[in-house]
Order: sequence, then structure tokens, then C-alpha cells
Amino acid sequence: MGVLAGAFVADGWVEPMKKRAAGQGILERHWFAIGGIALLPLLLLYLFFSAVPERAARASVPLTLTAVADATGQAPEVARDGQSLLLKGDGRVSQADLRFVLPRADGESSHWVIWMRRVPLENLRLSAGEYWRSSDRSFLRPSAEDGILPVGYLVRLPGAWEGEIALRLEAAAMRKSALAPEIVSEAVAMEYVQRATMIVIVAYASLITLALLSLALYFASRDMTFLSFFGFCVVGLLQIAALNGHMYQLDKLGVFAGFGSGGFGAMSLIFEAAALRILLRYADLPKARSDWSRRINIGAVALLLLAGVMLAWGANVSPVASAALPAFWLAGGVVGFAVLLDAWRRRVTMIGAVLCSLLAIVAAAVASELTAVGMLRSSLLTHYGYQIAIVLCALMLAVGLISRISRYREQRDREQRAREESERKLYREAVRSELLTALQMSLRGLDEEEVQPAAYRLLLEHLHRIVPTSLALAMTRGYLGADVLVSWPPAALDRMSEQDLTRRQTLRQQLSGSIDLQYPVTKPGEAVPVAMEAAVSMPIRAPAWGALVLERAGATAFHPDELVIARDLSRITVQQVEEAVTALKLRHTAEVDALTGSMNRRSIDLSLSRTFQHSHRNQQPLSVLFVDIDHFKTFNDMFGHACGDFCLRELARVLKGTLSVDDFLGRYGGEEFVVILPGRPTEMARAVAEELRVAVEASEFRWNERTLRLTVSIGVASRLDAESLPQPALERADRALYAAKRAGRNRVQVAPAVFKPRSTLAGT
Repeated sequence: MGVLAGAFVADGWVEPMKKRAAGQGILERHWFAIGGIALLPLLLLYLFFSAVPERAARASVPLTLTAVADATGQAPEVARDGQSLLLKGDGRVSQADLRFVLPRADGESSHWVIWMRRVPLENLRLSAGEYWRSSDRSFLRPSAEDGILPVGYLVRLPGAWEGEIALRLEAAAMRKSALAPEIVSEAVAMEYVQRATMIVIVAYASLITLALLSLALYFASRDMTFLSFFGFCVVGLLQIAALNGHMYQLDKLGVFAGFGSGGFGAMSLIFEAAALRILLRYADLPKARSDWSRRINIGAVALLLLAGVMLAWGANVSPVASAALPAFWLAGGVVGFAVLLDAWRRRVTMIGAVLCSLLAIVAAAVASELTAVGMLRSSLLTHYGYQIAIVLCALMLAVGLISRISRYREQRDREQRAREESERKLYREAVRSELLTALQMSLRGLDEEEVQPAAYRLLLEHLHRIVPTSLALAMTRGYLGADVLVSWPPAALDRMSEQDLTRRQTLRQQLSGSIDLQYPVTKPGEAVPVAMEAAVSMPIRAPAWGALVLERAGATAFHPDELVIARDLSRITVQQVEEAVTALKLRHTAEVDALTGSMNRRSIDLSLSRTFQHSHRNQQPLSVLFVDIDHFKTFNDMFGHACGDFCLRELARVLKGTLSVDDFLGRYGGEEFVVILPGRPTEMARAVAEELRVAVEASEFRWNERTLRLTVSIGVASRLDAESLPQPALERADRALYAAKRAGRNRVQVAPAVFKPRSTLAGT
């Protein structure tokens, strides 16, 4: 009992505690990663708020911006604050005059520059009449003056300029934009550039890090959600690079620049499709709402097709198509909110943070559009808010996915355990089927006393494959009228002492109620168990009983499932034993004449057919005897039918005792018997028939204090060379029998050697 209790504690408590401890260690590692990722948005927020320059107010020069009409008389719009030029994005050049007063240079002042945040312009130029003109700047074709990661357009003014200055600004945009020039010192402009560059670098680094992390997690877990998140991070990185114009820095061949405004629209649609895909996977929508998932996938494919159309249009994309893009963004935002709200109701991990980050993306996109139409003033927040929101959304998704790794691992472990259990069940079922097949094949044709030992040997051999044991016994008492004891390995019985056998044979009372037993085995005088022994009752009807005794070296107890398997296999074995014995009895009943114990008419006919075909194929001799009791009707009339039955039984006994084991004897009908003599030619058959006649004549039969003597007449016929069927030979033997009766009975008559042709015999 102590061993069993220890096994129960180990199986029921220790393993769950180990799993729980392992799970806590996993969560600790995950929360460490989550905490590290959470520092990234804090760093972004710090860089964003610290990017507002403290000296901007005193280091900038007031500027007056006046729109100038083109040759057609159309003038661009100016924002409400009068500080931003609103560009329509149709590729036409818009002009504006800039007027400002530069203070006199002093020792502390540096060069004055014109600073404009980077918006998608096809061309930008500043000029002061015929006296001065800046170099052309383009969003699509960055110059060396823009630096490695340009964040704005910076134009240095001549150092000798002071006083009132008037400049002409000429710009052509690829999409609706607000161009806000500022006159600041070069030091302040460099501070703008450095801090904006830091924000961009952190955004790029965050997305690259998250993309690599998601790719590693995908290869570790093979979860398609991480692959979708990898695609989202990569597309988000390209989207930000396109918005900042840095993609053109890497595009030395000018491939992406050739798409023009169509490239911007295509990237935004591709990003929207990637965002919908990751939200769909993150919210487990394919499992929760398969209809939604199917429609969203169709919508994502439609967005990708539309992006392909815009890339095909390239720089020739119409303003109408560009104006329709916000409608697609709005529709995608509505769908994304619906997905996240549904996930909120299902309490998906970190869904609240993801929902807030999506709100931030939408708010930043709306602010950017309002700035482009002059409803909001251009600022650092409106310019980089959309990019920062994308990074924050990716960070929240990463935190949520990493926090779900433990769930994925637990699910994988459950699936692995289920797979192992399924494999064990399949193996058990295979052994069970093999045992059933082996029993059905092996027990066929055995005598009744051989059925049980053969069946129990198969049971123990197959049971050892599933339940490892050092010793196994199968024992029955009084079952089917026999006591059986079988061991595995077979030589174990020779090594067992009489005391061991007696101890195991006293299990009947202990197994009452079909309750399995399990107990330690110790050596005499020792308390430490050397083996564990289990006893399983076999499903045998009382008063008979049977048991399986299993012994395993060491102190490892048998698992309850192992005892269930042993009980199941023993049930199959007992069932097959009963079916085999029943089949033997049925076969005996079907083949044996109930009165005489010899073969009945059906069995003797089958034996005749088989032996004749075999003799014909092998060209071997074969003879048939027809045996008939002389004056049998007289015995029935004088002494009754009971006496006649007695005479038939005794005659069959005498005939069986005289014939060899290779001969066949069967009652053909009434008082007639047929004897089949394989391999006996005519002369040998005649000798056997004479031996039978003499044996019967010499026998005395006692019936109700009376001595009865019987005689028989026998007809002998042998198979002719061309005969493969028994009927002609039987007819000859029958005629020979009647010839013996006509000749005076109690004699043997052989059918004549010269006989009618087979065709004539068949006709008769």
C-alpha cells in the first residue's frame, strides 16, 4: 500500500507541480521579453516630446506667405494660419511668395536656413529673381544635400543676406500636402533634423526587431499568426519608409520612383491588407467566425488587386483614384474595429491595448489628412503621429502574441500528449486485433483439451508486448472441466517452487467481486519489496474461476490502465476459448452420428469426395466397403428398437477397433455402414473386410441378460483408374453387398473386375 500511495502521489501531484513550475518559468521569461518591448514605446514618447525645441520661439524669423496665381489665373490655397501652402497633389506647380526680415548677423548667429518638413513633392525650388536660386529638391530623387535619412527640406540662405527678403517658392506635390516653410537658424534646423532622425531610426529599429522576433517565433511554433505578424511588420516598415521618402534612397535604379503617386496609394492599400490579416489571425477569427474570416480574406485580396492596378497606373493615377483612398482606409478601419470588438467580447489577450493602438492609427491618419487640407496646423505630432501609431500597434500586437506563447505551448503539449495517447491506443488496438486473429487461427482444429493451454500462451505473449513483466501466469480451475496453468516465459514454471504455486493458487477468495489486486513481493526475512505483483480476475462463470498473475521486478507499481488492458485481453481470450470449444461440439454434432459415434451420412459423403479426388490426382488405390447387419429386422421385431440401437452402437465399436487410424467409418443409413480404405487395392481391401467380418462374428453382445451374436455381409469395390467421383464405386460395392446376401450372408463379396463403362453406370 505504501508503494501504491507513493505512485499515486507521484502521478497525481508531482507531475502537475512540475508542469506548473515549468509554466511559471516560461511566463517569467515571456514577461521579461514583454517588459523589454514595452520600453520601446516609452522611448518613442520621450523622443517625440523632447523633439519640441526650446529655442524655436526665439530662433525663428516671422514669415509671410502669399499665394501666387499661375498662367491660368488659379492660385493655390493657404492654410488658415497663413503659414502653410496647400498643395492639391495633381502634379501642377504651385507658387507662393515668402517675405521675411533677417536680422543683422552677430558673432553668435549662424546661417539662416529655410526648413520644411518632408512631404511628397515632385519638385521644390526657391528663387530670388535672377540673383539667387536654390538647387532643385525632389521627394522621388533625394540629393546628397538631404543626407542619408532625410527628414525635411533644408535650404541654406546666403550668409550676407539681411533685412527684408522676398523669395518665390515653386512646388509640385504627388498627393495632397501642406508645405510649411520656417526661417530658423542652422543650429535649430540641425536640432530638428537630429531629433526627427532619432524618432525615425527608433521606429525602423522597432519594426525590424519585431519582424525578426516574429520570424523566429514562427519557426519555433509553426503558428501562422507569427508569419502574418512578420508580414505586417515588413509592410509597415515599407509604408513608413515610403512616407518618409527613404525608400527612394535605396532605390538607386528609380524603380519605385517610376510609380509616382501610384506607389503611395499602393503601399497604403498593401499595408491595410496586411493589417486586416494580422487582426484576423490575432483575434482567432477563423475559429470564432468563419464567415467573417472568409469575407475579410476576400477583401484583403481585393485590396491587393487594387494596389496592383494603382502600381500599373503609376504616376498617371488619377486624382479621383487618390481621393478614393481615404474611403478604403475608413472601410478598413471600420472592419478592424468590428473584429477587435468581437475579440473584446471573447476576451482575447491584450485586445484592449491593440484596440487603443488602432484608434491611435486612425486618429493619426485623420490628423494627417486634416493637416493636408489646412484644417490643422502642420506639426511634429501630425507629421510623425501616424508612423508612431503604427509602431505602437505593432508593439501591442507583439506583447499580446508573446504573452500567448505559453498557451500555444500548452496546446502543443496537449496535442502531443493526445497524439502519444492515440498512438498507444492504436498500438493496443493492433495488439488486441493480432491476439484475436492469432486465437481464431491457432485454436482452429485443436482438440478440446488443447484449446485452453494454447489460448493462454498466446494471451501472455501478446500481453507482454504492452505490459512489460518479468513473470506472468494464467491459471483456471474447473473451467470447461479442466485445470490449466500456463506461464510466460514458458520455462518459468520449472523454476517456481511448490510454495509459490500454492500462494498464487489461493487468489480465489481475494479476487471475489472481480477486484484487481496489487501487492509487493518480498524475500523471506526482508521488508524491502523485490517485485510488484498484480492479480486480475478472468471473466469465467462460477463455480469455475481464473486469474492472471503479473509480476514486475522492482518497486514500480502497475498502472491502472495496464490492469485494464490485461482484463480486456483476458476477456477476448476467454471468449475465443468458449467459441472454439462450442465450435468443436457443434462440429462433432454435425459430423458424428449421435447413435453410433461414427461419421454421419453427410460427413462420410464429404470424405468420399475428398479421398476419391486425392487418389485420382495422385493415381493411388482406394477401396470402399459396404457393411450391412444380417437379419437386423429380426432383432428389432424380437427385442425392440432399443435392442436394435444397442446392436448398432456395439457394431460401430467393433468396427472402429478393427480399422486403422487412417480409415474412415460412417453410418450410411439404417443398419448400413460405409468404410473408406485409402491406399488399399482390391486384395488388401478384401482382407480388411474379412477381418471385420470375423471380428463381428466372434463378438458377443449382452442385452438384458441375453447374449446376442451378429453377423455382417460386406461388399467390396475399388476405384478404377479413370474414376474421380465416388458414386460408381459405391454402386459396385452396393451390388456386391447384395450379391453377398443372396449368396447366404455372413460373407465378403468383391465387385467384379470387368464392369460396365463409367458412362453406362452414370446413365443407370
